[in-house]
Amino acid sequence: MHSVTTRRLTAVFVAGAASLAVLAPAASAGEAGPHQGTQTAASQTAASQTAAAKLPAKLTVKSYTAYLKAQRTPEAKRTLKSFSALPAAKKTAFVGYLQNGKIYASLFRQLKGNLNRPVKTVTPYNKDVKFVHEVSSSKNTKGAASVSYTATETIYGIPVTSEKLTLHYKIVKGKVQRGARAVAKVTNVNAAVAIKGGGVKVAVKGIARADVTWKATPKVQAVGKPVLKDQAVTGHLNTWTASLIHG
Repeated sequence: MHSVTTRRLTAVFVAGAASLAVLAPAASAGEAGPHQGTQTAASQTAASQTAAAKLPAKLTVKSYTAYLKAQRTPEAKRTLKSFSALPAAKKTAFVGYLQNGKIYASLFRQLKGNLNRPVKTVTPYNKDVKFVHEVSSSKNTKGAASVSYTATETIYGIPVTSEKLTLHYKIVKGKVQRGARAVAKVTNVNAAVAIKGGGVKVAVKGIARADVTWKATPKVQAVGKPVLKDQAVTGHLNTWTASLIHG
């Protein structure tokens, strides 16, 4: 993604249980000649289509409630309590928003600011769905600095997905040092998609930058295609930049 010396770090990922979907195992291909390769590619395409066809057609209020009850995370318990308190019409709309692939695909942002000054922006998708972007940062007298960027989708004020990337780095004698580290985490109570991330990469030449690629895979047919996003945080001497863009 970035042609610089990189260092692979550990990312922590939290995703909802796959209680609503039946996922077919990925087909594996060995060595093959030209004709066999074509047949293998066709077989893989057919297998992907078959796997997609096996997914539930859509998420319902009943199935989403069952999904939340089956989770054992604090986030799922809070969401269940808030979701259960909604009127019937809003529950139906809520579930519709969850499986609208265009909404999650619209969650992106580019931000910049100064260290030790928090930033929060709220971007409405519509009157019910909002995207909340928050960046907290710090820099102490010893030169230790950190930047944490969280992007959250909310429906009726209830968080349903949250992607967080935190970068730690050090500044000595006015220069950003090598050895930056980062951690990424996703919190997801949207039963319509499974969200996972790839490795985190941190640049160590002059600037500290962390990147993680998130992949949202449909768990119901109504969502449509998978969505890839790249989340990044860059630390400077006194400022930072952050972004969430399409991968």
